[in-house]
Amino acid sequence: MVVHRKPNDVPEANAPLLQVVQAILLLRHRYVLHLRDNKPNLLAAGKWSLIGGEIEGNETPLEAVKREVAEELTIWPQEFKYLWYIDGTEYAEKIPVRSWFFVADVSSVWEKHKLNEGQAVKAFPFQEICKLSITPVTGQAVMQFHQQTNANL
Repeated sequence: MVVHRKPNDVPEANAPLLQVVQAILLLRHRYVLHLRDNKPNLLAAGKWSLIGGEIEGNETPLEAVKREVAEELTIWPQEFKYLWYIDGTEYAEKIPVRSWFFVADVSSVWEKHKLNEGQAVKAFPFQEICKLSITPVTGQAVMQFHQQTNANL
């Protein structure tokens, strides 16, 4: 279930303890994904996914997504736009998780990127994403964003 709300709201008392952020990064009308390391104990090992990670300490979702993109790609997009959050279940450990989603255009900063996590990073046209081995949340998020924006990406 998708619920729209402001990303800086204080989480309600019954919100899942595990909260993560995911960034839909756009590069000249393509979706930036990174190929996760292929390590046995790594969640979604060897799959393409959005850039993101856990919210730490007292971070807001917006602060967390900025930090994750900077840590993983060494870039600082000018603006992140909040999209939505989804409450669900983390598929490996089956624990409740809230995933916050943001979008940013990285075209103006992409030439400075440096991959710090994962095996590779690449920008894909929408039509190619369904052919990749991707995480379920990546597939759902890209599809929803693409449909909502009627994007010709």
